[in-house]
Amino acid sequence: MASQENAINSTLPIEAADCLIVDKDKNILMIDEAISGRYSIPGGSIIGEETPEQTAKREAYEETGLHVNVGQQIARTYNSAIFACQLASPTPYFIDSMGRKVLMAWSAPHFGKEVTRVLMMPDNKAVRDNYRFPEHKWMFRHWVPEVPPSEFVLSEGDSVVLTPFYRAQLSVLQSLHELKAESAIVKALVKGVIVLGSLFTPMLFLGTLIFIRAYHGYRAALLYGAGLLSLSVFVLILNTVIELPRPYFIDPVFGEQDTLGYTLPSCMVALTTFFFSWLLLNWDKEVCPAGRKRLFACAVVCVAAISGKVMLLGEHYPSDMVLGLLIGLGFAVGFKRLREWRFANRNRALISARFWLMSFVATALIGITIHKPHIVYLSAFCLGTYCAILWLKAFPLYISAVRRPAKLTFFMIALAGVLAILYADYVISSRYAVNTIIVAVNCAAAWGISVWLLVVTPRIFHQFVR
Repeated sequence: MASQENAINSTLPIEAADCLIVDKDKNILMIDEAISGRYSIPGGSIIGEETPEQTAKREAYEETGLHVNVGQQIARTYNSAIFACQLASPTPYFIDSMGRKVLMAWSAPHFGKEVTRVLMMPDNKAVRDNYRFPEHKWMFRHWVPEVPPSEFVLSEGDSVVLTPFYRAQLSVLQSLHELKAESAIVKALVKGVIVLGSLFTPMLFLGTLIFIRAYHGYRAALLYGAGLLSLSVFVLILNTVIELPRPYFIDPVFGEQDTLGYTLPSCMVALTTFFFSWLLLNWDKEVCPAGRKRLFACAVVCVAAISGKVMLLGEHYPSDMVLGLLIGLGFAVGFKRLREWRFANRNRALISARFWLMSFVATALIGITIHKPHIVYLSAFCLGTYCAILWLKAFPLYISAVRRPAKLTFFMIALAGVLAILYADYVISSRYAVNTIIVAVNCAAAWGISVWLLVVTPRIFHQFVR
């Protein structure tokens, strides 16, 4: 049982259990949490009639994919029991480009959902500063000596999980890295592609939504937003259910990126293709007789830059680029036909408050069912759009006939509002590492962006127009 000096306010009932695993060098097995972005040891809440020992064993497998033998309870925190655990069999790891010991844990049920990677980390200040639970990190020096070390085996990587199709693609990506190391010109070109591709982020597509709102109108923004929503949910589902580890989880030559889930397909390529395809398919030749070819050339450059960036960083395989492009193009064509059907039949599909309320319910259920917080955030975006539509019904603000400088003013105001909301979300999320708080704040930010886009910015915009 836990010794007295290892107990922290141990009068509270045990409601959770944690598993402490160490190696012969006293490194601690930690998970890198997907939602909080911080480290913790495997553990979680007791479910039903489980004993704390059973919870520790279950949570260790769900979060790391490893089977453990649960030993004695060595400590108590406020409401959790800490157990000395040992791996049931030797476990392979590799050294990544940052010199860290990374375990091959992509078979874990929660990998890509709650956990982005599993690491063997030293008990030093840098690790403690990014550790989630304050009541743990100052006690590790007391707890670690009481845990029998587990056996870990150094591996060069684990391409066994790949089919020959993906193994060949991994070989191509490795060759790109070798070529980069041999030529200064190629290295500079690679850096340029990565910088250009990095400009395309989810935040950019909020900007494209504002662009559609300013230049194509309120209804077009709702139609385009429905396309972004459907495409994002579809890709996030694929990234969750198809368990194909990203190249940087297979080969230690790649630096690990802040990317969640599995590799299939490329979400950014799909979103970028959808955006440009939407503009090209809905191009009004009477209003803009020229410029379509230039837009197509810009689309090719942007998709190529994103594809090059994610492949060079080891986030995706080349086939993911092709699949992302096909998905983006397919959704653009599908929504183009849906738009034509809607106008031909004077149907309010995709722009009615009822549609966005149903979308909120559907995406929330999907996100909760597959345990994907990013889909839950999209449901909050749907709810914000629903609230905004109700507001606009009560207080109409839309004015269609405005001049180009006024539209640009609207664009800049809306973009500033989105940036402010995202910055506030970033500050709050980085300060607090409690999952429920971060999910709530992200949902509030998504809701706020929707309302700001459709309600707040038009009101400010009309003041500027006057």
